[in-house]
Amino acid sequence: MTYLSQLDCCSVLGIDPKTLRQWMRQAHVQFAPHPTDARLKCLAQAQVQQLAAQHARPLPWPITSPPRPPDAEPPSEPSPTLTEVAATTQQLAHLQRSLITAQEQVTALVLEVARDRQRLGVLEALVRHLLGSTPLPAVVAQTSEVNVAEFPARPERRLLPAEVQARSRVTALIEYGAQSSYVLVCPSQGLLPFAPDSPEWFDWLATLTSFRFVGQQGRFHAQRDTKRGQRTRSWRAYRTIHQHAYRHYLGTTDRLTLAALEQAAARLQAEGDAL
Repeated sequence: MTYLSQLDCCSVLGIDPKTLRQWMRQAHVQFAPHPTDARLKCLAQAQVQQLAAQHARPLPWPITSPPRPPDAEPPSEPSPTLTEVAATTQQLAHLQRSLITAQEQVTALVLEVARDRQRLGVLEALVRHLLGSTPLPAVVAQTSEVNVAEFPARPERRLLPAEVQARSRVTALIEYGAQSSYVLVCPSQGLLPFAPDSPEWFDWLATLTSFRFVGQQGRFHAQRDTKRGQRTRSWRAYRTIHQHAYRHYLGTTDRLTLAALEQAAARLQAEGDAL
């Protein structure tokens, strides 16, 4: 039995696909899958002759499938093999590990810069005291003995444009440290002295548009929501695990307590582990 595809039927009958479907509804004829290619919708030769007779359409005899133009149907692309899929998955996992390593290195660099700024502040206070401009602060006076002659005063160096741009890309960090305490790192101020859930904590969060949280039970990236191009007081947490993106609504700034952040991190980690 000869079968003709939908395109061949339209070409033989000299009609468009919309007219062909209308004729088929009137004659109660339906497409059937091609015996050798189930992706093609076809009509049998007898059905095509029936439609031609009902609408007085001449047909070539015998009915043959007309030559198909080269651009009528694009060739199907071969599906990727299991080896290619595994290689792509391995590359994505390697990129994710590299990104995590880079973030950890940036965090360590920010912590080191914060420590250097604290030490520099102590030395500047000592220099000002020796010059007689200001009294020695109590915090500096209580520190261990320091030989000021070993630290000559020098003018503060202005940051290069590349350094300013690098600092602007660093995201604020809230991390559970090795000493069973949380460390707060600000890109512009370095290590912050106040404790979580304090009034200073919420005032600091109100100035941010995003931050990273690394807690005891998980981690995520927090981003402030926008509405009509304006930042709102609402926050959402985002986490990508095994190439799957998850998000969780955190609430407004005044609800970003340490317990709420830990709960959100645990929930995102559980959703990723359940995959």
